[in-house]
Amino acid sequence: MDYVAIDFEKLNNDSQLSVCEVGLVVFKDGKEVAPPFHSYINPLGGIVRSDWAKKHLGHITDDMLLAAPSYKELFPKLQQMIQDKILVIHSKGADLNYIYNLEERLGLPKLYTKWVDTNEIACYLGKEQNLSALYSQLFGTPFIDHHKALDDAQACARIFERLCSEVDILQFVHEEEYLPCERKHDFNDSTTRHTQYGTANVSTDDIVFNHDKISSCSDFQGKTVVLSGMTTNEKNSIKVVLEKLGAKCTSSFSSKTNLFITSRVVGPSKKPQAMKLQEENGLLVITDEYFWQLVQGM
Repeated sequence: MDYVAIDFEKLNNDSQLSVCEVGLVVFKDGKEVAPPFHSYINPLGGIVRSDWAKKHLGHITDDMLLAAPSYKELFPKLQQMIQDKILVIHSKGADLNYIYNLEERLGLPKLYTKWVDTNEIACYLGKEQNLSALYSQLFGTPFIDHHKALDDAQACARIFERLCSEVDILQFVHEEEYLPCERKHDFNDSTTRHTQYGTANVSTDDIVFNHDKISSCSDFQGKTVVLSGMTTNEKNSIKVVLEKLGAKCTSSFSSKTNLFITSRVVGPSKKPQAMKLQEENGLLVITDEYFWQLVQGM
């Protein structure tokens, strides 16, 4: 498995844009294959430290930040190191939130295509969820240098490797774009999304959910189905039910696809294809939430 573990530190708790340090380590088949990358970042909005940062980020001086490159200047390097590897983070609400907001503000393309959250896996396994506490639980030793970006990234990578030995990690790999909770609700008001290929203009008005045309389990019989916007584990759960109902699942759209099951946040790569097939071939589209409501009690 090829993956990159990444960690950011933030200077101001009131600003998702105030990242001030990044650490990154690259792994292939469980082995670190490139020198680790570390840089301080001159934060957007200037050097304004929250009380938390004053307490925990004493290793970062104002002079270091003033001399550091901006996130936009660092972005090509991060993009080169991550490429199509799985991005491993601990707590999507922190690191992926920062990435998302910086991409939105700076008009940058998407930094990653797949991601996995070691916090999510730890929660599933009933383990400690705080990074330092989880590290101590797994390895029986205190994690001393918490809140130093490179040390946190290396700790996250080591945790990920250990968790891989305890559970099928693929069920936790997300292929959809991470969206902050507040953006999930207003996604359909947006006309642009960021992809790994750049900023894509995506119409949000023309895709139609056809819940009125799929009203019973028998309606899945003979359908060729594409799934999107879910974890691998969620997709597999839906596939099992669909196959019992006589449907066939494929990984990509074709002229034979006649049903698309997705989360309400339709990804930027799948959406234009779904809209085209809806218009030309009568593709039916339903949400995963509606699917589970329909098959409940099978």
